[in-house]
Amino acid sequence: EIVYFYACCDRAASYPTLAADDPTVEDPAADDPVGAGAADDEAVSSVAPAFRDRFTGRIHSPGRQSRRDFAELSAANELDLAAIDPAFRAAHGPGLRALFTRLRGLLSEPARRDCRAVLGVGPS
Repeated sequence: EIVYFYACCDRAASYPTLAADDPTVEDPAADDPVGAGAADDEAVSSVAPAFRDRFTGRIHSPGRQSRRDFAELSAANELDLAAIDPAFRAAHGPGLRALFTRLRGLLSEPARRDCRAVLGVGPS
């Protein structure tokens, strides 16, 4: 199930709201974009998560666990590439930091640590 969920994601349509209704720190200028110091009860979005299947066009609101699994798999895959390929990291690092900042409420602490280590963001 997670393999299809990951493969079918229309990222452009889905990424902006996948973390909706999950805690986020509303500070776009934060030096710690993956939320090392973010509390789980800080500002919460009021937008429902929307996931678009790029194969069928279906839009639905996946449950929190599905979104957490997706975020963890996304972080693992992207960070593996960024860790071994400096050109990939240089080209996509800022976008990945922005993505994982939005998804930080869905990421485990080990995944957040990996984001900081691979993407060059130190703990605050």
